[in-house]
Amino acid sequence: MNMTDTYIVNTQDNTYSNQIVESITKPAECGLDWDVVKTPMVALLEGKYPLPIETHVSINRTDNNQSIGIVGSKYEPIQNSKIWEALHTSLEGVDHHVVGGGYTHNGGRIFVQTEVKDADFKVNGDEFSNYITFYSSHDGSSAFEMFDTSTRIICKNTMQSGRRAGGRAFKLKVRHTANASIRFEGVMQNLESIFDVRRDVYADMSHLANTPMAYPEMIAWATGFFNRSNRLTTVSSAKAHEVTALARNGIGNKGVTRYDMLNGVTEYLTHGDKATKRNAASIWRSSELGSAASMKAKALDNLIDLGTIKATIDRGQQLINTGVALA
Repeated sequence: MNMTDTYIVNTQDNTYSNQIVESITKPAECGLDWDVVKTPMVALLEGKYPLPIETHVSINRTDNNQSIGIVGSKYEPIQNSKIWEALHTSLEGVDHHVVGGGYTHNGGRIFVQTEVKDADFKVNGDEFSNYITFYSSHDGSSAFEMFDTSTRIICKNTMQSGRRAGGRAFKLKVRHTANASIRFEGVMQNLESIFDVRRDVYADMSHLANTPMAYPEMIAWATGFFNRSNRLTTVSSAKAHEVTALARNGIGNKGVTRYDMLNGVTEYLTHGDKATKRNAASIWRSSELGSAASMKAKALDNLIDLGTIKATIDRGQQLINTGVALA
């Protein structure tokens, strides 16, 4: 597995990890024992006369002086040590332990993830582990964020409750400005909100586990969900069939409920399309932090709403029958 720009450490077996350790008790143990500095830049006028660039600076790692991003001159980094401190300060009094951390984009984006024992959740006999992730960037790509992830232990499928429609308000964000600091006022209230949203997610998944879904509905729903245009494409059709196959034959799935359908989607998006040319690092970034994470939450919202799921099934059936869906 080639993950040259990515370094991920985990305390549990994980496809995407570069290293598995027994415990993570300090930033150095997950490759985050470095800071960043703002470094002035110059342009060479006529190829030889240095001309200072006042509008932008380079963000360089202190351990290897590598430039990991170009940002506006008013950008203020939030150091790795401050993020580590923020995690433990905000979770003081909550049973938790760090289980993962590291960086992508050569350190341009970093994260620390802790398992939180706020409650034991089971859906349809499946056990779930729950995590809080502190994520930030040094390359200007994002603000500091705090969000949750739940993992279906049986096959390590992941779901972010905070990415559901209406759930984004429960993500704490701190922007990299001249006044940037990780403020703890209200953080515990954000955490309580995250825990409340998570409980709602499990209640919805339990409802899905008790709602039958026949194979024709599954393939029609998956076709309608994954086909973004109003014309059926070979790629989206193949994706719909693979996801439906996972809903029927994936780990722990039986192919008889909407919960099985959701697990087919999350397994596919968590572990990656078998035909994809993307490497494991890019699949992980999408699944945990990007478009795939949002799509998993969107699938839950779609499957739980009667009107939305009916419209998606009807649209998928039109695409299957005629190759075209009404706009």
